[in-house]
Amino acid sequence: MPAPRRNVLKPPARRIRRGSRLLRPAPLPPPGPQLVQVATGNSGVASTTLSATFGSTPTAGNLLVFAMAGDKNTGALTLAGWTPVFELLATSVSLYLAWKVSDGTETTVSPSWATSSAAGNMAWVGEYIDTGSAGAWSLLASASNINVADATSTSQATGTTAATSADGLAVALACIDSGTSVTLGTQAWSGGYVERYAPSGGGKGTPFLAEKFELASATATSTFSFTGTADQLSAAIGVWAKVVAGAPPARAPALTSQYGGFY
Repeated sequence: MPAPRRNVLKPPARRIRRGSRLLRPAPLPPPGPQLVQVATGNSGVASTTLSATFGSTPTAGNLLVFAMAGDKNTGALTLAGWTPVFELLATSVSLYLAWKVSDGTETTVSPSWATSSAAGNMAWVGEYIDTGSAGAWSLLASASNINVADATSTSQATGTTAATSADGLAVALACIDSGTSVTLGTQAWSGGYVERYAPSGGGKGTPFLAEKFELASATATSTFSFTGTADQLSAAIGVWAKVVAGAPPARAPALTSQYGGFY
């Protein structure tokens, strides 16, 4: 005769709900450097000054980067309160790169230069924010490539920086004697740099800019090239980051943009 069956209580099957902690996505990392807004300006013929006005006053503590191209050798730059990175003066084209930490008053940026520009100068100013990193903005590295020989070309390298000590925002700048030499839409930047500014400059000295988020220990460099008429160019590059004195900065996740939205 078979043994009687015992009633055994089984625990209920465990349900994993979609809202359970195991299935929740990890929190997003804080944002990296973001371009908030830009200001641009160009001078008239035979001028020694211009103005570039932001749509709104920059926020104190943000990074401001200034870039300008001059038609011919336009001499020493005057831009009070800014730190110069490069002032490359050649016979046919001049390149200027400078930066500062905003004090919250730079609604209009008004550079001047020593020697009258033949056809005119053009300038670009960008405001950047980085809420994901502590510390103060610092220039990590820079490099330049001036056209001393005044040769014409359809490409120009920026030069190569020393290895950076931290992740940072790299801004590459190429200045050409005359914007009409570039067939717009054909210009390109090497090394993964993404174009930020490509104006129709006419005969003025014209700046072209691109950006990239470079990781620590990188040697930043890019080459600007285009289809059109060979002309005189100079180029430069700078890498900025927020740095805590005496401590390595946290690695930011990516370069993004509030202003252009293309990253």
